Amino acid sequence: MAENVKVAVRVRPFNSREKQRDAKLIIDMHGKTTEIRDPQAQPGVEPKKFAFDYSYWSHDDFNEREDGYLDACSSKYSDQMRVFDDLGRGVLLNAWDGYNCSLFAYGQTGSGKSYSMVGYGNNKGIVPITCEELFKAIEEKRAEGGEVEFEVSLSMLEIYNEQVRDLLNSQGMKKAGKQGLKVREHPKLGFYVDQLLNVPVNSYKEIDQRIQEGTRNRTVASTNMNATSSRAHTVVAITFKQKFKKDGTMTTKQSTINLVDLAGSERADSTGATGDRL
Repeated sequence: MAENVKVAVRVRPFNSREKQRDAKLIIDMHGKTTEIRDPQAQPGVEPKKFAFDYSYWSHDDFNEREDGYLDACSSKYSDQMRVFDDLGRGVLLNAWDGYNCSLFAYGQTGSGKSYSMVGYGNNKGIVPITCEELFKAIEEKRAEGGEVEFEVSLSMLEIYNEQVRDLLNSQGMKKAGKQGLKVREHPKLGFYVDQLLNVPVNSYKEIDQRIQEGTRNRTVASTNMNATSSRAHTVVAITFKQKFKKDGTMTTKQSTINLVDLAGSERADSTGATGDRL
């Protein structure tokens, strides 16, 4: 099972809060190795070294193009596309083979989870690039003229204050109120969210509009660590079906891609969040 799980870490640029406090960089990366230096250590003390499947340096060595995209100035810098090629593309290939797969973004508030998963502007994250590449591949398959039918559907939920909310159904969220949607267990299908909207989509433009709609409905709030902190776990689930004839019978190959943007993992007191915001 270990070879089926990959772990990556990414270091982002300093934000305005860290620059104001004259923060010192204590992270360095060499290949797959991440080094952490103790800022109070004596001279000559070796940094702690940790090995991961991928170590992404995104702290500096980039230029912002006119269209807003952050372009690499050196081979050390990891842009959004490199992260997708290493992590998202494998998830997509597994989906084509009919396997369910999941990708989690974990870290404290303001660490760059939502940037890596969703992105902003032309710096698209793993979620929109995955959707774009999926429909691009579907169009290529259709152009080849095979007798395969493709169906793609999308659901988007968040878990906030231990309640499940449907981000694609704002009316449903109002009806569900503080109770949220129910999580149930099916003897064959396993766990599922009752009454969660699963929307059929026929193009990248359509799925992108739906994801933007869901993103607007996410629960965000200002904390001491992040002015627009996501205070909930967000799960984007893409269900992909391929229907084709095999030995004279109709066969369906189905997979679900779960792309999960977790809420901040830091200690609660460091955020300054209290009450419902906590």
